[in-house]
Amino acid sequence: MAVIAMHFSATMQQIASGDFPSLAPHGALAVDVFFILSGFIMGYTYLDSFRTQSIWTANRNFLGKRAARILPLNGAVTIVVTVAALLSLWLVDVNLVPTVRPDHVPLDVLTNLLLLPGLGIGRSLNWPAWSISVEFAAYFAFPVFLFCVFNRNRFVFAATCAAALAGLYACLGPNLGIVGLHNHPWPWRDLLRCVSEFVLGLAVFRVYVSHVAAALFARDDVVLAVSAVIVAIVLLNLPEFLAMLLFPALILSLALNQGWVAWFMSLRFLHFLGKISFSLYLVTDPFRWPLQHLVRTLHPAPLPPLLAMGLAAIFAFSMVLPAWISYTLIESPGRFALRGLLSRRNKSAVAFSSKTGP
Repeated sequence: MAVIAMHFSATMQQIASGDFPSLAPHGALAVDVFFILSGFIMGYTYLDSFRTQSIWTANRNFLGKRAARILPLNGAVTIVVTVAALLSLWLVDVNLVPTVRPDHVPLDVLTNLLLLPGLGIGRSLNWPAWSISVEFAAYFAFPVFLFCVFNRNRFVFAATCAAALAGLYACLGPNLGIVGLHNHPWPWRDLLRCVSEFVLGLAVFRVYVSHVAAALFARDDVVLAVSAVIVAIVLLNLPEFLAMLLFPALILSLALNQGWVAWFMSLRFLHFLGKISFSLYLVTDPFRWPLQHLVRTLHPAPLPPLLAMGLAAIFAFSMVLPAWISYTLIESPGRFALRGLLSRRNKSAVAFSSKTGP
């Protein structure tokens, strides 16, 4: 929701008569929370399978399940966005999805279906998908990350965490007044950012299962204190790296909490938003330009800043509806269908191997 609110604020700012504050200052930091949280969840979900199965079997199942989680919705959004752009050009002679280039449709569709634009290959038809692209690339090194983070040698664990922090620090030169990877091509910077935070998320999970400082981080006041400091850093426009350093503590405290914060986070509506969060993140960006075009058509003059800000808020929260529809009709059935297909293929491969083996 922070990313969506930030994007709609920027979109409506373009047709406002004056500046207005963003609905989500530094909303891009939510992507950093996502990468760290993703590392935590991957450890939570798949660590046991890598410990109990052969690395080849565990990794094959892991990549298959992640592909089933990501590819159906990404593919559907890619096709729908492309068709919408071409139809709008044909019907009203206006490209309502400017990320689509009519002269490059075949190549752009192919690279987007393969999740390559986030790695600098091809042009993204759906800007938020860059983060999905780099994370999917990080999945291929997941066994290496597990070996380093969950190594019995504490020096290896500490060195891995230090390397992750150093990688993240190097990505953020402009925010810290240092010379970092911001001078390098952006795909490599984004990939390093993802990998660094993904590893930090795995490190948080290691601390979580070790129960070290569990009593401290499970307290409501600790969750609120960490959250308050992060909010202060954002509102005071301090270096973003300072907030990023606190995200692991935030995720650990939320995971361990047993108090009223945990009760609040498990409310039905918040749980619903969590369930549709992938659809919410991936399907809403293409709505920005058609909605902006609609507002311009109905109100050609620049909007008063307060009205533009209000519309940004309304549009941002209205995205829950298409996200829910997408989750119900595309994401959930697509995931289960692809998982079923991969499961049948794996069983067929095992059966064939048993018949042809020694």
